[in-house]
Amino acid sequence: MAKINAINNKSGELTVDPGSSGDSFIQFDINTTGEWRIGVDDDDSDAFKISQGSALGSNDFFIMSANGERTMPSQPAFLAYVSSTATNQTGVTIATVPADTEVFDQGSDYNTGTYQFTAPVTGRYSFVCGVVITDITSANRGYLRWNTSNRVFSLDSVSPAATKTSTDLVGYSAGVTTDMDASDVAYLEIFCTGEASDVIDIVGGATLQSYFGGYLEC
Repeated sequence: MAKINAINNKSGELTVDPGSSGDSFIQFDINTTGEWRIGVDDDDSDAFKISQGSALGSNDFFIMSANGERTMPSQPAFLAYVSSTATNQTGVTIATVPADTEVFDQGSDYNTGTYQFTAPVTGRYSFVCGVVITDITSANRGYLRWNTSNRVFSLDSVSPAATKTSTDLVGYSAGVTTDMDASDVAYLEIFCTGEASDVIDIVGGATLQSYFGGYLEC
């Protein structure tokens, strides 16, 4: 157990010193049960931590290295991508971008079956995306849409058929920051008009041509 030394009672200064080894920490208990611990983890290169429970190094919620790098291992964050090209998705109807494979999902808030992120807490969330489409014949309008429970954001492009590359590709990328309430959902849509039917494909693959990611900002 760390020794607490009052260095200057007049100024209220306090030093918590374990001696030659061990963690230096303050523990907060409720009814004798350790709920939170804050301090320096001697076993992790003297990183400063806030941990749930009665030990540093397990259930760490905030970590700052001795060099000042900060991480929050439980902060909601995810990145998912379309694993293989999804054919005949849009041209007449609106298609949800089928980002079915996770790169990471910190907090387990993204659903690879519905392609939706569910906000675990109320806050401000930032999202990024990239979507590539192909098999474009006569599409005269393209829309990339962020859908959230509180807001809808739209990125509009004119004449995908005229602006596609020589390899028949059109790419969209965007980012937004928006307010979300706990249990609100966010998902990504692509919509092209001017085709006779849904002939446009959403390009997928491990190189992440089409992807959807985000995190809780504050």
